[in-house]
Amino acid sequence: MKKFFTLIALLAATAGTTLSAQCVKVYPKDSRVAITYPLASLGDITFQGGSSINLGDATFTTSTIDSIVVDRTAQALSHTVQVAFNDQKGAFLTISGDVNANLTNIQVKGNHVSIAQNPAMTDEVSYILSGSTTNGSFYTSGKYKAALTLNGVSITNPDSAAIYVDNGKRIDVIMPEGTVNTLVDGATGTQKACFFINGHAEFKGAGVLNLTGNARHAYASDEYTLFKASTGTINVLASANDGLHIEQYFQMDGGTVNIPNVKGDCIDVSCTKDVTDEYNGQVFINAGTLKYAVTGEDVKGLKSEADMTIRGGNIEATVSGNGGKGISVGGNLVIDQAAGATTNIKMDVSGTTYKDPNDATNTSKCRGIKVKGNYTLKGGTIYMNVTGKKAKGISCDGQYIYTGGTTNVLPE
Repeated sequence: MKKFFTLIALLAATAGTTLSAQCVKVYPKDSRVAITYPLASLGDITFQGGSSINLGDATFTTSTIDSIVVDRTAQALSHTVQVAFNDQKGAFLTISGDVNANLTNIQVKGNHVSIAQNPAMTDEVSYILSGSTTNGSFYTSGKYKAALTLNGVSITNPDSAAIYVDNGKRIDVIMPEGTVNTLVDGATGTQKACFFINGHAEFKGAGVLNLTGNARHAYASDEYTLFKASTGTINVLASANDGLHIEQYFQMDGGTVNIPNVKGDCIDVSCTKDVTDEYNGQVFINAGTLKYAVTGEDVKGLKSEADMTIRGGNIEATVSGNGGKGISVGGNLVIDQAAGATTNIKMDVSGTTYKDPNDATNTSKCRGIKVKGNYTLKGGTIYMNVTGKKAKGISCDGQYIYTGGTTNVLPE
């Protein structure tokens, strides 16, 4: 009980002082976790027969507590889980007391962190990841929307995904300005991607995210992915398959995406199994910059299973792989220039025809832009330098409709 009498003494010492920047931290035994409460909102702290202690609405069994500390320099955050990775000490979690009861299964094994949310939870949790590990991972599951802040974190997982968010709701992915974040997965795992989100992913924040997908994709989501106007830079450094593999739809309202070295498609957007999902299989490019290299055989740079609409932004692509496509559209393509926006598409197309070594009838021709449906050009500027044997700048299976914009394909 000595530690608890120490707590009472510390609380008494704070009387008459400003409490807003102070918090109480509870450290469970044999755990890499601290649970925090803002001191100003705790009210009465009571003991029950020496076997338990009440902190606000929470009750702790004293035999399970290592210590309780008053931190006069820290402020308890609300609805937040902070994860600090450290190769020497292992990961450490700081959990807000207002969500602790709804986190049903917390596991910390070295730098591998797994957190399950109560399926009935109706409070949004913010996960903040920082620190560095060469053998770690972060996994969370839940049924309610959440936020994931990459606060200068570096995670390499030799065996599986670096980050796996298993949640069918909206997931904010925040990259604070000035941060550089790096995720790398293992080459022998069965994971879908180095960074995988089962949910609606919405990226924002002016930081940098570096991704390396050694097993399959660098990034994947089972539902839509949105890059908001404030999004910083996303670099796909390498990928065994697609750079970005997205289901439902992809919308880019800002940011810079660099994909110089992948073996599959640079950005692949496909339909979900639910035909009622909105914008299923579509791509929307409204602003930002896409830079990618199509180097593999019979792969695509920017691919949509259904329609694609480009109304702003810059696309810079090199298409050197045989049978490669700079832009591949399974439905209709509209290229326009929205009010106040600039649309520029620049491509170097040097690949030639791909021939399947196992099937002579299976060939794929190299194209800058390939459209299976109708192609409508309303605005913007398209420039292509086509040097590949039998390659073409633009191929459209449906109607070509021109109402504005400029297209230059060299040589003519």
